[in-house]
Amino acid sequence: MLFDTDKQTIRDLNLFEERANVKSVFSAYNRTATKGGRDMLNRLFRTPVSDLEFLQSRKAEVNFFFQNKCLLKLNSRHIDFIEHYLTNDRFPLRGNFIDAAYNGIMNKLSSDGNYWIISNGIFYTIRLLIEMKSFMSETEDFVVPVSLGEDIKLLKSFFELYAVKNCLNDPPGDIKDMTFLQINNLDQLLRVSKKELFRDLLNIVYKIDVLQTLSGIMKSDGYSLPEYQQGAQPSFEVIEAFNPILPKPVSNSFTFEQDSTICFVTGPNMAGKSTFLKTMGLMVYLAHLGFPVPAKKLKTTVFDGLFTTINLADNLNLGYSHFYSEVHRVKEIAVKINAEKNLFVIFDELFRGTNVKDAFDATLMIISALAKIRGNLFFISTHILEAAEELEHQDSIIFNCFESELVDQVPVYDYKLKKGVSKERIGIFIIKQEHIIEILEQIAEKQSKAVIP
Repeated sequence: MLFDTDKQTIRDLNLFEERANVKSVFSAYNRTATKGGRDMLNRLFRTPVSDLEFLQSRKAEVNFFFQNKCLLKLNSRHIDFIEHYLTNDRFPLRGNFIDAAYNGIMNKLSSDGNYWIISNGIFYTIRLLIEMKSFMSETEDFVVPVSLGEDIKLLKSFFELYAVKNCLNDPPGDIKDMTFLQINNLDQLLRVSKKELFRDLLNIVYKIDVLQTLSGIMKSDGYSLPEYQQGAQPSFEVIEAFNPILPKPVSNSFTFEQDSTICFVTGPNMAGKSTFLKTMGLMVYLAHLGFPVPAKKLKTTVFDGLFTTINLADNLNLGYSHFYSEVHRVKEIAVKINAEKNLFVIFDELFRGTNVKDAFDATLMIISALAKIRGNLFFISTHILEAAEELEHQDSIIFNCFESELVDQVPVYDYKLKKGVSKERIGIFIIKQEHIIEILEQIAEKQSKAVIP
């Protein structure tokens, strides 16, 4: 079952590059050895699922490579050339001695670029098969996850083919060591008779590339595999989670306590609220890929979807103001919840597009209604501290905040989540620190002294 999300959420979480030189979450994971592995990683990254059995299976596959010293050595240049060879326009060579001799002799008399591509493609394929055979031998010493075991069975069926066995019994050390007949037979096999099976083999190679990449990130960057919980009520607990996009990320921990469904976050500007919310959304998204997460530990139930409202823009094409876009977004998510969806929802600065009085009333009204809903989890941040005071009696709401302190009249942030409601109001202080009023007064003074003709 596909995990429900949308373009707004994908943009909010910075999952993929939308502009040049802007780091994305995908770029933090994109360390595959092959182009095919990168393409597969990209496809997987775009298809989160809400199927617990599937997620446990993928988690087991990643964990297999993390726990065991079992490595498929991959030469990116060779594998790229194999893909190039498979798209060659020349009609496949015939697998008989006469045609093989004729093709080989004609190539010697007049060098044939297509024949050269075929010969090199087959040679690099043999080198890849040797590495795969070694990898399969290593796996026999370990307990292999069921899904990965099925892939290895398919690989073994390919290695049982006569032409493959024959070339691996006495593999060529150089392209010149291959006979004309061997080239023709293998070309006929790879591009005709077992074309689909060989494509399956390459896809398994790319899958292993992805799994080895993910396990390597766990080892090098301290990521961990998510733990999935089952139960009637949703649960979410994360320890030392951080955002991999940031150059020097600060980690935070959070737990939805029993019967709580809303985390209400307050704090001054630039204290870390939005980054924290993005990180929590990222934990959920990555968990529904079955991928390692940038955290020491993550325990979560499986959700039907994730929706965030962090960087919501005006929709001028539809004639929507920012406020109406916010209202429309809240309604959209409410409709999804009403369709019996089990969602993880994030609202950053609800109703910032209207006046303070309306924003207070609307925030209070929406959060009070959300507090009565079970089966879904919500993160909501706001600058409107008065709303928190009105909601303190709600048992389903947890109050957390970010704070700052003044050091030599400069606000300093530790970006650490704390319990309670922030009472800080440093917006005016920041404006004063930037000396905006002085600049404006200088402009006014200059204008007052100017001689008007």
